[in-house]
Amino acid sequence: MDSSQKSLKSIISNSKLTKKEEEIAEYILNNLTDACLVTSIELAKRLNVSNATIIRFSKKLDFSGYSDFQKYLREQCFEGSLAISDDVTLPSERLKLSYDKVKQSDLLNDNLKILEQNIFSISEKNSSAEFNKAINYIIDARRVYILGSRARTGLTEIMGVFLNQVIDNIVINSTNSFTPFDTLASCSKDDCVIIFSFPRYSEVDIEAAKMAKEANAKVVIITDKATAPIAHFADVLLLVSVDSNAFFNSYTPVLFLAELICTHVSRATVIQSEEKLERINKHISQFGMY
Repeated sequence: MDSSQKSLKSIISNSKLTKKEEEIAEYILNNLTDACLVTSIELAKRLNVSNATIIRFSKKLDFSGYSDFQKYLREQCFEGSLAISDDVTLPSERLKLSYDKVKQSDLLNDNLKILEQNIFSISEKNSSAEFNKAINYIIDARRVYILGSRARTGLTEIMGVFLNQVIDNIVINSTNSFTPFDTLASCSKDDCVIIFSFPRYSEVDIEAAKMAKEANAKVVIITDKATAPIAHFADVLLLVSVDSNAFFNSYTPVLFLAELICTHVSRATVIQSEEKLERINKHISQFGMY
């Protein structure tokens, strides 16, 4: 169904619904953000109806099924005053667009909606198999290099600190004295290289990924799209949306993904992690460096 120009209220009002279907429609109208994110089975449980009823309801509105209907709901939910198109990458252009949007928006709630959708994209865009493959590469590596330029350097430092507390030989590139190419000079097939790369996709990050690939290292790319120019260098490609209604990318969901990786690594190396954390704490506690 081509419903992009029709409001949800208009579609519902022009459909002949049963009393139970009207209750479903009313719930969705009043809980649009929630309906964007739950499965048909979860929605059915909340409304105490069968999954088949939810699917029939979607088709009654002239959608091919619940997935098609949910896609429409997401477009409606995040349309207008929320995220700026990711086709607009220049900060100055995004700033102009964001100014008008922010004036018309409920800034807190709109940003929470965008953030919720960005975080949800992690489970939508990545399989458990790919995620586990990345974890195994990190655990099995002789050294783990973590790279990212400009605003991404903050992500590399946070992830580097957390991983260094549970496993050994973490190398981050966050100083102007060393280029990524200096850092990767000794990279080999026994190493894992993690690279954060987001619009406008720095050429330096792409060349670093190429260098790591040529060294036969395991390359984990964290980016926003499978079509990103750096993506084809990945042994594991982890995707996360960084949509925002500001002039900059939203890196909170990327940090969430980085923390998720660190959590899984620590659980997989619990004995080693515990010993190392105890050694670190013995010394930093003397100086209150918490």
